[in-house]
Amino acid sequence: MQSEESRLIETLRVFCVMAMMWVHVNPGLSFPSVVISGEYALVGAVFGNTLGRVSVSLLSFISGYLLWHRARTMPIGTLAMRRFRSVLVPMLIWSALYILLAVMKEPLTGVIAHKIEGMDLAAESLANAWAGITGPTANLSLFFLRDLFVASLALRLSAPLIERIPLLVAAIVLVAATGDALQPLIFRASILQFLFFGALAARLGYTLTGLSRPLVALSLGYLFSVAGLAALEPSGDPLLPGLDLPNLLRRAGVSFLILAVAAVLLARIPRLELYRAGRHAYLAYLMHVPVLGILWVVWRSLVGGPDDRSYLLFFLAAPVVVFALAVRLGVTLDRAPRVVQIALRGRIVEPAPAPVWD
Repeated sequence: MQSEESRLIETLRVFCVMAMMWVHVNPGLSFPSVVISGEYALVGAVFGNTLGRVSVSLLSFISGYLLWHRARTMPIGTLAMRRFRSVLVPMLIWSALYILLAVMKEPLTGVIAHKIEGMDLAAESLANAWAGITGPTANLSLFFLRDLFVASLALRLSAPLIERIPLLVAAIVLVAATGDALQPLIFRASILQFLFFGALAARLGYTLTGLSRPLVALSLGYLFSVAGLAALEPSGDPLLPGLDLPNLLRRAGVSFLILAVAAVLLARIPRLELYRAGRHAYLAYLMHVPVLGILWVVWRSLVGGPDDRSYLLFFLAAPVVVFALAVRLGVTLDRAPRVVQIALRGRIVEPAPAPVWD
């Protein structure tokens, strides 16, 4: 049986990956729709621009917490190879599949794939579109994984310093990882920051189960959110523009709220058992953008566009459908050859042994 903390982590993975999908539901949060500028704008603000974007930070925090417990003494070469196999190999496979589908989109549907309009046949452009080496991937959602891989190696290299001077390391990371100071090594500074904060929490003896208890999580969530507002000028501009402290504090505040919700779900609705779907969360994340795109083509041709009221249903339900498909595919992959499992989800699940009858 899984421990309370492992069930909590798997539940958070399901919740966070689902929330991250709301950022990428077609046509996207940067395009007008009934959930962005229409009568349901509050839905887009809460599910997409709040829960969706904060979930990246919370998943980075959890990754740092787990890395500290499982890999802080692992040889850097071993960690790099394991993370390459589990994170980057499936990322590259799904990135190639996305580019292939995008290239085929216009001939098949007559609609231009805007995500690859700026891509050309130059080696650097193709490398970035596929792997995000010095710039964003064509499937922008996968760019998170590239930064997570690099940040994980940076965390392992910093483990001795975190062990000795954790608070000083926290201050250094908070200040150094601002804006584009770390590009092209790290493009999204908040990923590195929250990854380190997760490791620092583990180093200081905090547990996710302890931090998620409603009295703790709700109190800290409120304090961080208020502090985020206090870090703004009267005009609404941040007091320290380069650091973007208000955004970091708000992300921390909402993350604690999500922790509290996950803990309550586990305690009050045990039959829900969301944690059982957690092992399929990474596969769901890898496949969600191309699958959302396919669902959107079908929806738009049969139901309506982003300005129709019916789009609210598509926006809310599409991530749930994608996750359900990922669970189905994940169960099927359990019986696939090991190399296929690594290619598509970065992990191997051995099939359960057949029962032995006397």
